[in-house]
Amino acid sequence: MINNLIFSLLPILLSLILGWGIGRVINSNTRDNLVSYITFLVWLLLISIGFQFGSILFDKELGTTVIVGSFIYSTIITFITFITFILLFKKVKNTSKNKKSISEIFKPIKECVIAISMVIIGMVLYLVLPSNWESEAVSSILLYILIFLVGVDLSTIKIQALTINHFQVPLITIFSLFIAAYLTTFIIDKSFFELLVLGSGFGWFSLSGPLIGKTLGAEYGTFALLTDLIREFYAIGLLYLLGRNYPNPIIGICGATAMDSTLPFIKNNCSQLDVQIAIFSGFILTILAPFFIIFFSVFI
Repeated sequence: MINNLIFSLLPILLSLILGWGIGRVINSNTRDNLVSYITFLVWLLLISIGFQFGSILFDKELGTTVIVGSFIYSTIITFITFITFILLFKKVKNTSKNKKSISEIFKPIKECVIAISMVIIGMVLYLVLPSNWESEAVSSILLYILIFLVGVDLSTIKIQALTINHFQVPLITIFSLFIAAYLTTFIIDKSFFELLVLGSGFGWFSLSGPLIGKTLGAEYGTFALLTDLIREFYAIGLLYLLGRNYPNPIIGICGATAMDSTLPFIKNNCSQLDVQIAIFSGFILTILAPFFIIFFSVFI
């Protein structure tokens, strides 16, 4: 078991450290050029995911089960995270008055639509390409390159000053996942550790889908991908509805995406301190996500 854990974690850890190290020594222009490839790489990875998961999503019975299950789980994660923060976190009034432009509102929605479109393209390719096409090997290569580029991107993160809230947000987010996973075992046919794995992407769908699919199989990967996609949709909507009055709970729901895809919404709806907390929390959860996925999968 330990050997399998080390074997699975080692390439991820090496990719992340290598990316971070290179990001620290190269000039800013080169670093920005490398980071700019992340979006394109994510698209390729999602196409590959769609190809791998085509057999699941085109199965009417199994596909419906996965879609309904992932919707239920992401809803429970979102609700439990919000309630746990309300119970454990002192509410601080947000004085941010930033206004949102139409382009800022639609940009992340457009990105989510593009992500879903890439998965659909992959599913179409599943119907036309040979079934023995080495999609899993391609996904693994793309995944490690993506983690390398994320490491490069993380090398630029600077936190000006740490407060207790910086640490509380990721800790309560993780704690909420355990509660949500336990409660969901009473609703859908998944074990506690299965649900921990499926929720450990913390919204990072471009990681959780391929990594869990590679580790546990296509059905699990599809479930994780949809769970994190739906979680991000919830996060975006709640940032506009409740972000000003309840910043920390919503930052917790954003999970790993708080330092990238949902960060513009956090900037527009929360205070400067909340933005710093979001970047730190997203950074911590981004680092932990692949290791949580691999670690908890050992117990399945």
